[in-house]
Amino acid sequence: MQKAWPINQFLILLTSISILFVIMKYAAGVLAPFLISIALAIVLSPLLRMLQKRHIPKVVSLMILLILSAIPIIMFGGYIVAEAQEFAKNFHTLNAQFDTALGKFILYLQNIGLSVNQTDIEAMLAKNNVSGIVKNLASQTSTQFSNIFLILFTVAFMLLESQSMHRKVQTILSKSKISLEDGMQIISKINTYFIIKVKTSLITAFWVLLVLWFYDIHYFYLWAALAFFFNFIPVVGSIFAAFPPIILTMIDQGMMTALWVALWYLTINMVIGNILEPRIMGKGLGLSALIIFLSMTLWGWILGPTGMILSVPLTMAMQFLFAQYKETEWIALMLSDYGIEPIKKVV
Repeated sequence: MQKAWPINQFLILLTSISILFVIMKYAAGVLAPFLISIALAIVLSPLLRMLQKRHIPKVVSLMILLILSAIPIIMFGGYIVAEAQEFAKNFHTLNAQFDTALGKFILYLQNIGLSVNQTDIEAMLAKNNVSGIVKNLASQTSTQFSNIFLILFTVAFMLLESQSMHRKVQTILSKSKISLEDGMQIISKINTYFIIKVKTSLITAFWVLLVLWFYDIHYFYLWAALAFFFNFIPVVGSIFAAFPPIILTMIDQGMMTALWVALWYLTINMVIGNILEPRIMGKGLGLSALIIFLSMTLWGWILGPTGMILSVPLTMAMQFLFAQYKETEWIALMLSDYGIEPIKKVV
């Protein structure tokens, strides 16, 4: 009987995690805005502390932050929502134009001696539902911008409670098996991750906006917003963000302009993802590359695009929790690119 207990523990753990994930999936409509609010509160909390150190009252500091956050949303949010709605409205027309442009491109390839079958390519695109993914990305962007003021109100209350919440977390950690130092380190690490990603995503979005504006690509505010949000998605986020404007450019302005736009996207992603981010991120995230990709898929299935955007910090938090207990240390090891001891020191 004693030998059977470990497998019972594993099955109980597996069942509990599965039930939790299913509940989260069904509650995604409520959870997604809440998690976005937490991420924004994490990003804004250092600015709030900085203002308070200058002896500005907390309520006034909070109002300043919310106004500064709302200004770009008010300035660009209307354009983004309008463009997303217009794109969704014109989607069937654009899809038909894409089929025509694809046929011309395949005919060009056949004329230069390449054996390409249009039916096979169309079947592959239909099987992977590429057009549905593009339309869903636009509609999800519109939905999240429609919820933005609800999210900002939630962020305001979180920031008002930030100091008392910090003390509560410290008290809980001091009375639990989790080291207070380790607990504060993982919070700091997630905080740093969000701040760095926000900065690099803003640079990416602004660069994309300039490129698309220069080439006069339709819906450039929408594509810049997608570039901002999908820069948070590891591995494939930049690819997802690049496909719609490149395809639209091919439809409207031909293959050569589309190739130039694709080259600019490649340059932006190379500079931001391979040069700038690693330099300012410092040490790695403590997660293996395979786990980062799989976690993006899992959290995307549970929470949709919001889950894909927040997949890295959510997985980092899970890894930290698993590393604190002997029974689940092996899970933390499987998630990491370190051994068990480095996991505890890093997070």
